[in-house]
Amino acid sequence: MRKWFKRIGILVGLLLLVLVGAGFWTEIDETILTSRVSQPELQTIKADWPGTPVDQRGRFMNDEFPMVMKTSRFLQWQFGSNPFEEEKARDTWRPNVADPAEFLASERDGMIWLGHATFYIRLNGVAILTDPIFGSPPLIKRLADVPSPLPQIRKLDYVLLSHDHRDHMDEPTLREIAAKFPNAKFLAGMRSEDLLRSFITPTNDVRTAAWFQRFELGQSPVELFFLPVRHWSRRGLFDTNHRLWGGYVIRSGETSIYFGGDSGYGRHYRETGEAFPEIDYFLIGIGAYEPRWFMEPNHNNPADVVKAFKDIGARKLVPMHYGTFDLSDEPPSSPLRELKLQTDAAGITNQLATLDLNGSLFFEQ
Repeated sequence: MRKWFKRIGILVGLLLLVLVGAGFWTEIDETILTSRVSQPELQTIKADWPGTPVDQRGRFMNDEFPMVMKTSRFLQWQFGSNPFEEEKARDTWRPNVADPAEFLASERDGMIWLGHATFYIRLNGVAILTDPIFGSPPLIKRLADVPSPLPQIRKLDYVLLSHDHRDHMDEPTLREIAAKFPNAKFLAGMRSEDLLRSFITPTNDVRTAAWFQRFELGQSPVELFFLPVRHWSRRGLFDTNHRLWGGYVIRSGETSIYFGGDSGYGRHYRETGEAFPEIDYFLIGIGAYEPRWFMEPNHNNPADVVKAFKDIGARKLVPMHYGTFDLSDEPPSSPLRELKLQTDAAGITNQLATLDLNGSLFFEQ
């Protein structure tokens, strides 16, 4: 028995050494712009864009706010106090849950919010899923427990993935999707191919792009563009910023949709609005923003969302990334409540389109 305790102690010690080493590695690290890259076979839509920035270690960088996420800051947050702790413990709010069956059985153009950053979008006969996650990522509490909608989804052409974090690029969900839709195409930022190909079937296609690039989709009636956001990526201890993160514009005919993935506030919203001056639906995260000293580079708070909405010049604001998982310090009801206060103050509440979980809207013709 003592021998087993000793072995367990050695394993725990080795794990701690690895974590400390990873933390030390990022603590002394700097990110210095050394080059810019694009996918040479894809169209770059911004005429003066020099390419997606890369640092001295070959990692992608935010264009406006370069950073390397430090393990020590994450640990400081995890083991620090939460000023919202008591309020959060009393907060029993959860999003209303609708029945998705009617929307999923129809063929009308529109979108349905399936929780977190997951939307099922139908546009001009094309079916799209964004950042699908139908279970729970490891070590994360799900606030709203709903059945997977996958059995009711009848058609799927594209899966759009904003970045490699496990609450956005969920391996079990992607494997289930690929098994049901072996001809669906999976789209993501540069260097995501190896990870995605390990999740999908041989007949699924993976396509990647750099910022401000248009995916090559052949004769598809929908155009898809990959755009900069302010975030980062990491799947394990030693792949920080290896895979590119970003947002999307989905466009067909008279309808255009912005899907923002995860992002902090920055000039990329204004630049996207300049490249796409008539965005109809602005799908943007409003949750996981406290504490600000840690979350500000990664996630907008509701005040940031209103600024971003004005910057991009969209017609309708559709909030997401709240109420599904417990990811941060603020109480569950805070994001939506604060957003409504901010939109009231800005005089844009009539442009706010809040959806229930599994709630839907049809696109205006």
